[in-house]
Amino acid sequence: MIRFCNLYSGSSGNSTYIEYNNTRILIDAGVSCQKIVKGLAELDVSLDTIDAILITHEHSDHTKGLTTICNKYDIPIYATPKTWAQMSLLKLPEYNHVAFNANEKFEVGDLSVLAFPIPHDAVDPCAFKIFAGDKQISIATDIGHVSEDVYNNLAGSDVLLLESNYDSNTLIYGHYPYFLKKRIASDIGHLSNESASKTIKRLHDETGLNNVILAHLSKENNFPELAYQTVLSEFDNVPNELKISIAARDKIDNVLVI
Repeated sequence: MIRFCNLYSGSSGNSTYIEYNNTRILIDAGVSCQKIVKGLAELDVSLDTIDAILITHEHSDHTKGLTTICNKYDIPIYATPKTWAQMSLLKLPEYNHVAFNANEKFEVGDLSVLAFPIPHDAVDPCAFKIFAGDKQISIATDIGHVSEDVYNNLAGSDVLLLESNYDSNTLIYGHYPYFLKKRIASDIGHLSNESASKTIKRLHDETGLNNVILAHLSKENNFPELAYQTVLSEFDNVPNELKISIAARDKIDNVLVI
């Protein structure tokens, strides 16, 4: 049995929980240690039972809690060598360091993990495919655009947590300064509702994807209902089997049991 739960999502911090058999991991720790402890407690899980924390990239909304976590708990932290170099200011103990390379599968307990590169303005950003038995869970946020390589890695997902960061019109006419709008909408920025929706439609039609969580929504340039409706608008007739949900920003989501 797999238990999957988004704990927190958005520019204020990201963390996702995955459990399979006796293995428990987090993807990112971008909120305080206290908030992660609180979120896990709602799942009846203690942070000291987590087997690993996998880091997508070095930005603070994905790494904020690591220093305190490493000071209080002996949890291995997994990141690419370049990401580790960028996280040096966090002063994480050497014994917590575990390095992996993108496109090379590694094991964490009962889970197999394959990281793959994504386009984002970080030193070595990646997304993750998590294999639990015959199921694939994909975590893919902070993506400037969905290249064919990214799409091919997402193909085969049973569950996909996919960025749907901003609505293009809301961003254009919003209050952000021009340089920030340009950065967000660039090919190494974030993924728009429109791009996320087209990706979901293609994955559904070509690979049978039926379970998607829209994640990393901007508080200023998006709205949950708008992101949701943008996906539905891609379909002439929305399939009954298609499940679309929104990752909450400041509270844990319902646990998905697979």
